[in-house]
Amino acid sequence: MAVSFYFLLPTLPTFVTDVLGEDADKVGYIIGIYALSALLIRPISGYLFDKYGRRNLFLFAMFLYAIIMASYGLAASFGFLLFLRLLNGGIWGVVTTGGGTITSDIVPETRRGEGIGIFGLSMTLSMAVGPLIGLQILKNTGSYQVLFITAGILCFIAVCMSFFVNHPKVSNRKNKLEWANVFEPNVVKVSMIMLFLALPFAGVMSFITLYAKELSIENTGLFFLIYAAGVSIIRPLTGKMMDKSGPGFVMGLSFTGTVCGLILLSQSTALTGFLIAAFVLGFGNGIVMPTLQTMVINMVRPQKRGVATSTFFSAIDLGIGIGAFLLGNIAEIFSLSQMYLFCALSTLVPMTLFYGITLKDYTKKIKVLNAKTHA
Repeated sequence: MAVSFYFLLPTLPTFVTDVLGEDADKVGYIIGIYALSALLIRPISGYLFDKYGRRNLFLFAMFLYAIIMASYGLAASFGFLLFLRLLNGGIWGVVTTGGGTITSDIVPETRRGEGIGIFGLSMTLSMAVGPLIGLQILKNTGSYQVLFITAGILCFIAVCMSFFVNHPKVSNRKNKLEWANVFEPNVVKVSMIMLFLALPFAGVMSFITLYAKELSIENTGLFFLIYAAGVSIIRPLTGKMMDKSGPGFVMGLSFTGTVCGLILLSQSTALTGFLIAAFVLGFGNGIVMPTLQTMVINMVRPQKRGVATSTFFSAIDLGIGIGAFLLGNIAEIFSLSQMYLFCALSTLVPMTLFYGITLKDYTKKIKVLNAKTHA
């Protein structure tokens, strides 16, 4: 499923500008509406996964996702493309909430950081090969139709594979549709850190293809490959460190890598600097997701993992949505280079919040939860 998603990451921006004839600033809208649509559906999906269990909803969402992915070839106008992105983002919200929840159910508690990190590599490996394959299909066939149909086929394969997952039987039919069951307040402070860190991620993923064009770099897929290499190297190591020593040190590595990578990217003028920035960004961003997600899961009971996961991913969606719109306008007013420099500076905000507030709150709530569990 993720490979098909990353097919479109470097190709949809050029589809919008070259085929639909829209301005570059419209690229932010197709990313932003996708993220905001996922944001709207996640709270309900988290509630449903907790109330009715994981399997049936997950399989149904995967099937719908495959149909929508195969339908991109019907987009003959920017308005209809936005409509498809709206639908696609909503189903993506259900699928990724389910995947994250199921993973946290399956992995042992003592190795949760490592397990979630390994699961996250599915996205990382897809990030490495998806853009490369998508760009290669486009280069060899010159057809966006072939690209979209191939993405749909891959998703249908993913649907078939989903039937073989050992979905855990966790449900609570007594859950009522109320605020406490669609939003988890215990994980808000951790989720806010993820929201701020999603903003620069949106800038990288939304505009990196256009930035490569500006630098006269032809193969944008190399950026994603090197980025994924950085993630793949650091993620298994930091997952184990998180399980043994907690999140303080590993998040320090993440903030450092992210800031340095964004500064390097903003100053890139040729392929070498461009790829070095990709590796450093991968190193920094590869730590963020599994570490913060593990913190979220550690702070709630098993029956609340669905809503906790949806709250966490909603923060990502909101950050990406805001980032895509905001950074698109910054790039239009100033430049893509200055936009990435702004992203580097913005990362200092979540770093300050994490060490000033969030880490202390996490430690306190873990102690309280452990005390209740043992009691």
